[in-house]
Amino acid sequence: MAIRAQINLRLLMFTVAFTALFITLGFWQLERAVEKTVQIAQHARLLNLPAEKLEGVPGDERLDGRLVQLVGKIEVEQVFLLDNVVLDGRVGFEVVHSMQLDQGGTVLINRGFVAAGASRAVLPSVPALADRGTASGRIYRSDWMNSDQALAYDGWPRIVPTQDPGVLSGLLARQLLPFVVRLEASDPNGLPRNWVTSVMLPEKHQGYAVQWFAMAVVLICMFLYFTFGRQTQGAPS
Repeated sequence: MAIRAQINLRLLMFTVAFTALFITLGFWQLERAVEKTVQIAQHARLLNLPAEKLEGVPGDERLDGRLVQLVGKIEVEQVFLLDNVVLDGRVGFEVVHSMQLDQGGTVLINRGFVAAGASRAVLPSVPALADRGTASGRIYRSDWMNSDQALAYDGWPRIVPTQDPGVLSGLLARQLLPFVVRLEASDPNGLPRNWVTSVMLPEKHQGYAVQWFAMAVVLICMFLYFTFGRQTQGAPS
């Protein structure tokens, strides 16, 4: 005997909407996987490039991870202490200076880690600069966490919750280049650090895509079961 399906319109609309959503999210994750593959290849290429003076690097090639040489004057009076940094189980700060470049412009340089004092009232002693005129490091761009947090401290050195150039430029009263240069470990002014490049692998995005597609398939199967399967089970033989 033929079974005439009685389709629940609400269930149908729910299934169509969420199936479309899951499929869209699946393809978005596949696109992210392709982007991450390109990023990883680009980062590997940049790691192998020799150091080049910043003024010789075109703006569109000032990419995250590019090794650059800076020539100018490092500011020693106005020093930022990036808050909430942990290295080898010790709590402390990262030391950030501004550097006025000979070719014009000012950039932030991150030297690395110093341990915190016994209390917030006791600021750490910032190690003296071995060379105030040159620096070598890699360009670092980020989404700049904690950029919206209040700047609760004053005086110098100054504790700050972010190294966002857009925020710190206001404290220095001058424009900063839109990235930070993290000094190489071999730089005379470098301090201890543990800067790990955390990029989600493409395989992880592909795994998420499979999950979204699987959820879409499960949803369709459930719709078919509740629309046709239960009626078939209840039909007279």
